[in-house]
Amino acid sequence: MSRLEEAKKILEELHDRAPDLEELALARTNGLIIVSLRKSINQDKKSERLLGAMASALFSISKRAAGELLKGNFQSINVEIDKGNIFLIFTGKVILITLTKPEPNLGLISLELEDAAKKLNKIFS
Repeated sequence: MSRLEEAKKILEELHDRAPDLEELALARTNGLIIVSLRKSINQDKKSERLLGAMASALFSISKRAAGELLKGNFQSINVEIDKGNIFLIFTGKVILITLTKPEPNLGLISLELEDAAKKLNKIFS
C-alpha cells in the first residue's frame, strides 16, 4: 500500500470515529494538498487550493509565534468559529487539516486527531 493510500485510510478511519469532522485533508507546509477526503473539497479544486493555502498561512504564523513568543515548537491550533472549528496538527512533515460541524465534541476530536497525527508521522517521516 502506498503512503497516500495509507494516509487516506487513516483519514477515513478518523472520520468514522469522530463524526463531527466534516472536511479532512493533509497538506505540505507550502500549502499543497496531498490528499483530501470529503467530497466538497475533492469536487472543487479551487476550494481544495484555498484550504491548503489558508492552512499554510495559519501554520506559518503559528509556527513563528510559537518560536518567537514561547521559544517552543508548533504542534497544533484550533480556531473556533460560529459555524465550526478549524484544527491544524503538525505531524512533523505534513499538516493534518480538519473542519468541524458547529459545536463539535472537542474532547473526542482532540483525542482522535492526536492519534491520527502519530500514525501520519510514521508514514511521512
